[in-house]
Amino acid sequence: MELDLATRRRVTATMVRKYAKATRAEKSAMLGQLCERLASRPRRGPRRVQDLWARLMTELGYDRFGACGSDVGARVTNALGRAYSQRVAGIHLSNVDLEWPDPLPEDLSEAERAYVARAASWEREEGGYAAVQATRPQTLAYGLTDSPAGLAAWIVEKFRAWGDCGGEISACFSRDELLTTATIYWVTGTLNSANRWYDESRHDPDPLRLAPGERIEVPAGIAMFPGEAELVVPREFAERCYRIARWTDMPRGGHFPALEEPELLAADIRAFFTQLRP
Repeated sequence: MELDLATRRRVTATMVRKYAKATRAEKSAMLGQLCERLASRPRRGPRRVQDLWARLMTELGYDRFGACGSDVGARVTNALGRAYSQRVAGIHLSNVDLEWPDPLPEDLSEAERAYVARAASWEREEGGYAAVQATRPQTLAYGLTDSPAGLAAWIVEKFRAWGDCGGEISACFSRDELLTTATIYWVTGTLNSANRWYDESRHDPDPLRLAPGERIEVPAGIAMFPGEAELVVPREFAERCYRIARWTDMPRGGHFPALEEPELLAADIRAFFTQLRP
């Protein structure tokens, strides 16, 4: 049964008060019961987030809205644009994590074939983290939840590898930014739930792949940051999956544009949605 917003808030408040008054043993039992219920739910990956975001906008009073995202947020933004095209004015994507035609068409250009080859090479050399998170997230979580040094290494290595820093991480990110990111995962104990997105996406019974010849038809703005040189997407490849209204080849920046180049990113998002106004 679907509860309205006010009822969900009352139920949540009641549960929080009950948890606050519980003994340590009772809290452990409550968390165990919650985990059992969550584990029994279908694995939906970004599909569930997409639906939650659309519902949130409805509850906030917005019939029509735009969406922007990077990394996993780009996946969710893609799904919003595809499934809620009557409500989404446009989508803005700000990294290399774009949709692919599936299966790959036979008429790929030379530039597109080179890109596909680079992506395959990157997957072999750099994709180990994703393979572990998609197949054994729980096993990985025990170590990363037990060791703050292990957790920091798992996270910070990606900032160094994916940021536009030339291997010198301090060129892009301050120590405070890196420690803050790791601390958020540490004090909330949420590294496991973040990693499980890979597992849930892999087992999603309805992954919403684009059919041959299909593309996301809401207007798309794409900001391509050059820091991940091996994965920079040719525009002609992206046009197979998107109706591109704005394409920006950024002068600098990598996988984390909101941290690395916030002014460039904000200006591009603003310019894209401004041009969509009636």
